[in-house]
Amino acid sequence: MNQHFCDQCRDLFKLETLRKLDGHAYRHSQVHTITLNGNKGCPFCRMFRLILEDPDDWVSVGVQSRTEGSLIDSLTLQIGRYKQCSLRAFAEEGNPASSLTSSRPVATDVASPAVVAAARQLISLCRDTHPECRPTTKAQPPSRVLDVSRSSEGIISLCSGRRIKGHDYVALSYCWGFDQPSKLLRTNEAYLKNGFPLKILPQTLQDAVTCTSALGYRYLWVDALCIIQDSESDKLTEVGNMASIYHNAAVTIAAAVAHSVFDGYLGHNRSLSLETEFHPPGSRPKYCDVDIECGDGRIGTLTIVKELEGREMIKETPLETRGWCFQESILSKRLLYYGPHELLFRCETVDCQPVVPSLINYTSGVNPPRIFSQELHGLDFRQFWADIIRDFTSREVSVAEDRIHAIGGVISELEKKWKDVCVFGVWKSRILEHLCWRSLGTSTRNGSRHAPSWSWMSLDTAIGMDYDDFENFDAVFQGISEKTLHLTCRIMTKAHPQWAKIFYYGDLQFYRDGGEKQINYLLIGRAKEPSMYLDYAIAVTEVEESVFQRVGLGQHEIQERDEVSEWAQLVPKRIMLI
Repeated sequence: MNQHFCDQCRDLFKLETLRKLDGHAYRHSQVHTITLNGNKGCPFCRMFRLILEDPDDWVSVGVQSRTEGSLIDSLTLQIGRYKQCSLRAFAEEGNPASSLTSSRPVATDVASPAVVAAARQLISLCRDTHPECRPTTKAQPPSRVLDVSRSSEGIISLCSGRRIKGHDYVALSYCWGFDQPSKLLRTNEAYLKNGFPLKILPQTLQDAVTCTSALGYRYLWVDALCIIQDSESDKLTEVGNMASIYHNAAVTIAAAVAHSVFDGYLGHNRSLSLETEFHPPGSRPKYCDVDIECGDGRIGTLTIVKELEGREMIKETPLETRGWCFQESILSKRLLYYGPHELLFRCETVDCQPVVPSLINYTSGVNPPRIFSQELHGLDFRQFWADIIRDFTSREVSVAEDRIHAIGGVISELEKKWKDVCVFGVWKSRILEHLCWRSLGTSTRNGSRHAPSWSWMSLDTAIGMDYDDFENFDAVFQGISEKTLHLTCRIMTKAHPQWAKIFYYGDLQFYRDGGEKQINYLLIGRAKEPSMYLDYAIAVTEVEESVFQRVGLGQHEIQERDEVSEWAQLVPKRIMLI
């Protein structure tokens, strides 16, 4: 039994050894011995030898059980004094070793009756016991929803949202990918209301209908079929209602793995995806099987795997890269996340968790900011908004002008909560501070000027707001008229002897190396870093007298708080930023 294992590993995985390890560590070997045994073929030593460093360090193995009656659910490798590695043990139901561990394989069949039943139970528990997950006002239904009550006959229909008073509905968050063949138009609304075949829908929408029925709901909201796609007025109205539509849904289905509406998400091969995580192509496996003699004399098999970090595994899913889907996940009270390996649940009260207990660690999982929960009250306003902007702007929005709309629902809800006004993504109460964003990548500014240059919404790249604590502001905010920002500030031109000492972050590729137009700097204020102070300035070009367009951000290092600013000799001027 375990003939390829080294002596230490064979001894570790004996039943009598595991029983003795309750609260104690197993002193395994020194690092160089584990490396040698791994090279000789010991599966357990080979699995984790790459994490080992000092060859003379000793490695101890701690064994933990997570539930009463279980003997081994997880293991902790202690390497030397400081480094640790977490492992998990599991066994299939029916395997003799399943009596030794409460852990089971990841539930990759997200449509199985057991997984669906667990999801329904979590939703019900949330509705009954989580005060923060209940609507704060009387919920207004969407204008239209899909009635899926006849989906078992292959028929669904469009109906008025007025019909669902007193009923719950499910919302769908997904990637369009391409223009859709099935969508609501002014010319086919009557046809859709009369009932139409389910099979004409793309696979993702068919899957959403299947899930809605399985979860016990009658109504489903899907943007393509519930918003008139060739009516600008209807789109404007419904996009404006997006926050309430997602927030008031009983649950939002997040079709995370579907690149387009045609892909579907229920049929995704999650078993293969998980196997790839455990054994990446061209790499050593992250798991090993161990035979163990159980208490009844039977031989069972435990599988030992390196603990997988859920967030790292899902951050590249299609849904995580789309700008529109960002606010849908934030605005939803409850989220069923159909991920690459299993089904996850998250609400305003409970962090992301597998619907069925899992080997995968989601401690830092799918948890977008909870703008409706009390958790927000203790957060730093600046960092909270900076995190939102960095996440949102790192995602793709097909049409640059849509950046304003794709985060509009979040802004609308935060304006109510914070009793503030947000203008083109910049909060009026902190407008000077929020002007000091910077581009994190190569960017362009759309020629349609859907947002002014001083707004991060004018660019199509990731945005950082990792500025420090401002101690004072030199500029004075005078007001905003449409897209024009009025300031009084000091202006440093290239003629100033200190101009070249300002560190410049260009917004646009054209201006990264100075461009052809003259760059000036508008002083905003001074911020504190741990070892220095920074004067922040907006880099601009002059369009006409006293009218400027932003092209970047400038920083000037100051060693002492009371050091006289190089700007002091400059006289403040009234200017306009467009």
